[in-house]
Amino acid sequence: MTNRRAWLYGLFACYALAALACVELRPLWLDEVLQLIATNSRSVDDFMRSMGSRNPGAAPLGYLTQRPFVLVGGASALWARFPSVLFGILSCWALFRICRELRMPDVAVLATGLFMVIPLQFRYASEGRPYSEALCFSLFAVLAFLKLMSGASVPTAGFCVLSIVAALYTQPYAILTVCGVIFWDAVTNAKARNWKRAALGPACLAISLVAFLPWYLLETRKWATGIQEHGIPAFHWTLALLLDVAKGISGDGFLCSAALIFLAAFAFLARPGFRGLLLASILVPVAGALAGDAFTNYFFASRQILFALPGLVILAALGFLELFRRNKSVAIIAMTILLVAALQKDVTMQTKAREDWPAAAKAVAEIARQGRCIEVAPASSLELYSFFVPGLETKVCTASPQQTGAALITSLYTTTAELIAAADHFREQRFSPVQTTAVGGTSITLENRR
Repeated sequence: MTNRRAWLYGLFACYALAALACVELRPLWLDEVLQLIATNSRSVDDFMRSMGSRNPGAAPLGYLTQRPFVLVGGASALWARFPSVLFGILSCWALFRICRELRMPDVAVLATGLFMVIPLQFRYASEGRPYSEALCFSLFAVLAFLKLMSGASVPTAGFCVLSIVAALYTQPYAILTVCGVIFWDAVTNAKARNWKRAALGPACLAISLVAFLPWYLLETRKWATGIQEHGIPAFHWTLALLLDVAKGISGDGFLCSAALIFLAAFAFLARPGFRGLLLASILVPVAGALAGDAFTNYFFASRQILFALPGLVILAALGFLELFRRNKSVAIIAMTILLVAALQKDVTMQTKAREDWPAAAKAVAEIARQGRCIEVAPASSLELYSFFVPGLETKVCTASPQQTGAALITSLYTTTAELIAAADHFREQRFSPVQTTAVGGTSITLENRR
């Protein structure tokens, strides 16, 4: 028991230090900057407009949690991501407690350690987005419901409802994990004709959905409008989608995901007990995310199935122990592949960034300081630069013939059509390109008037 506790404390210490070390290692990327713009809004109207239109499907709690840190510490990577680190640590603690609640003390430390290194989890624990917070509330809801299964009480039911509501108001897909657990429990109790117990979970879920209904009715039209305005890719049922789900479940790729799924599958075949509950906590989030994307015609992203990861990791830990008893060599090889692939992705993800918006904004500001006007394609991207260097909006090109020097600013997210339109506009104004430089994922093309 003492050794297990020492391992647990050591894991949490290493995880916290690694996450904190990474928050300033990788520059902010597009979605983090968009969230910061909304978080720094000066009025409620600006906040609602910024969040709903720029991040379709967003819910407010993750932004509101980030706001006090950013207002006090500034819009830096450290303070933008610090809440995610805290919720990442709490998520790992909740997973450990879930294992204990499921009476699996032999796999609790191993499952927690695996959960810490899986790239999909670690990425959002060190990124200024709401997914780590949503995962934390999702796990709290599962933990509270498991306690309700052991013995119903009003305080526990209240905590379960509050956790589900918090998960919904952080990221709506976060509810899918506890939905899977509630579904499994309801079916199990219905088969035993224990109708009161079968209705307990759905009742908690219904109360939570009613609490989320006002926000959904308020924002659902904005979500659809935002998807159309920003040209977000549509959803398609294809074989490539299944491959994306398979490699995205770990956040790494096929090798890490294959080892993770292999160990989880072995646990399902060899270990009795809560296999049905864990399987439901995996399948419902995956199926629910795909169904939600299809319904809203929104493209699939691996972050949407983040909430299937806890159940998968617990099954993988169970599978490793079962496989180790039967064939130590195969178990060690599978676990080695999983850990090496996961840790490699954790490192490369933090060290090979393609975007650096603060650096790009400074470079654009320097060009403007030299007397050139700037033309950003698309025009809506100007706020991404002016957020870090206020006043750039006054340097935008006009139709004045006295302006002899200009700069075309494009990014990794500028479409071909937008680039062609901007270039054609410069040709009409008798500008010719003379030099192109790239800074932090932004291309700056200097133009001189003929």
